[in-house]
Amino acid sequence: MMKVFFTRAAGALLVLASVLASAQAETLRTIRIGVPDQSAGSKPFIGGPIGMAYMRHQLEDVFKPQGVEVQWQFFKGAGPAVNEALANKQLDFVYLGDLAAIIGRSSGLPTRLLLGSRGSESYLAARRASGIKTLLDLKGKRVSVYRGTADQLAFDRALQSAGLSERDLQVINLDWNAGKAALAAGRVDAVWGGVSLLALRSDKIDIVLKSGDLGRQHTTQAGFLGSDAFIQTWPQATQQIVDVLVKNAAEISDPARRESWATEMAQQSQIPQALFLEELMPQSLNFDNSPRIDRFLRASFTRSVEQAQSGRLIRSAFDVDKWEAGKFVEQALKTLHLEQQWPHYDEHGQAQNAG
Repeated sequence: MMKVFFTRAAGALLVLASVLASAQAETLRTIRIGVPDQSAGSKPFIGGPIGMAYMRHQLEDVFKPQGVEVQWQFFKGAGPAVNEALANKQLDFVYLGDLAAIIGRSSGLPTRLLLGSRGSESYLAARRASGIKTLLDLKGKRVSVYRGTADQLAFDRALQSAGLSERDLQVINLDWNAGKAALAAGRVDAVWGGVSLLALRSDKIDIVLKSGDLGRQHTTQAGFLGSDAFIQTWPQATQQIVDVLVKNAAEISDPARRESWATEMAQQSQIPQALFLEELMPQSLNFDNSPRIDRFLRASFTRSVEQAQSGRLIRSAFDVDKWEAGKFVEQALKTLHLEQQWPHYDEHGQAQNAG
C-alpha cells in the first residue's frame, strides 16, 4: 500500500513539474513588432496609433515593468519584406496595408486582423509637360507604382473608375523614394503614392488627383495584425497592446491635437508638417482613425481580396470574417470608456449607430 502511495505521489509530482516547466517555457519575454518604414530621413517612421506608440515608447512603459522587452523592426522593403519576416517567425505583430496583409494570409501566414486603419489617401503626381490632367490622360504614359503594396490596389481601383487598366499604360515598379526621384528626373510621366508626393508640387509637377476624391471606397485600408500563436498564448498581452493603440487612435481623432501630432510626426519623419496637416483633415479625423473592424473595413478588405485574386496577385481568396478578431478593439473601447467615440461605418463609409 505504501509503495502504491509513493508511486502515485511521484507521478503527481512529475505532472506538476511538467505543468510548471510548461508555464515557465511560455513566460513572455519579448514582443516583436514589424512595420514598413515611411521616413524621408534617417530616423524610422510610421504614422497612426502604432507610430505614436513607437515615438512615445508607450508599449515599453507597459511591458518593461513586467520584464518584457519590446523590439521594433522597420522595413524599407515595405509589405513584402514584413511578410517574409513573418513567414520566418521573426515577428509577433505587424502593421500592413491591405494588399500585403491579404497576400500573407492567402499564402498561409497564420495572422489575425486585430485593429483597423482606414481612409489613407493616395495621390497621383504628374509632370506638367506630360499633359496629364485626369486619369484618362494616363493612357500610354509611364507611371511609377510600388507593386506588392496597398498602393497597387488603390491605383488599379482608380484606373477602373476611369475605364482603364494597367494594360493601357506603362507601369514601372519603383519604391516610394525611387519613384519620386524618377518623376523629378523626367524618367516617368507620373507617380502614384502617399502623402510625401505633395512635397513635389512645383511649376513642373502637379498633384492631379487624390484617391478620396473618388469616394471613401477608393482610399487605402490597413491593419494591425498579430500572429495566431502569440494571441492564443498571451491574450492578455495582446489586449494590453490593443488598449494602447485604441487610446492613441482617440487622441489622433481629436482636432484639438491635430497640430501637435503633425509636428511630432514631422520631427520623426523629416516630412514637412504642412503635408501632415493637409492629410489630417478635421472633418474626416474620426473616420480615418476609427480602430473598429466594422462593416466598412470588412467590406473593403473583402473587395481587396476579390481584386487581388482577379488580378492574380493571390491564388486563393479567404473569408475576412473568419480572419478578423475585432473583440480586442471592442474590449478596449469598453475599458477606456470610448464606446461612443466612433460610430460603426457601413460599406460606403457612412456613419451608422454609435457604440
